Amino acid sequence: MNLSIGKRFPDLELPDHANNMVKLSDIAGKFPLVVVYYRGYW
Repeated sequence: MNLSIGKRFPDLELPDHANNMVKLSDIAGKFPLVVVYYRGYW
């Protein structure tokens, strides 16, 4: 995935807290959205 400043973020589909799949485009603009990527200790 090639992310850079000024480019559109890909429309990912991720599980929510209840394990339901949600697209970022479905929730973007409704409230502040923060995407955090945590790689861990590897």
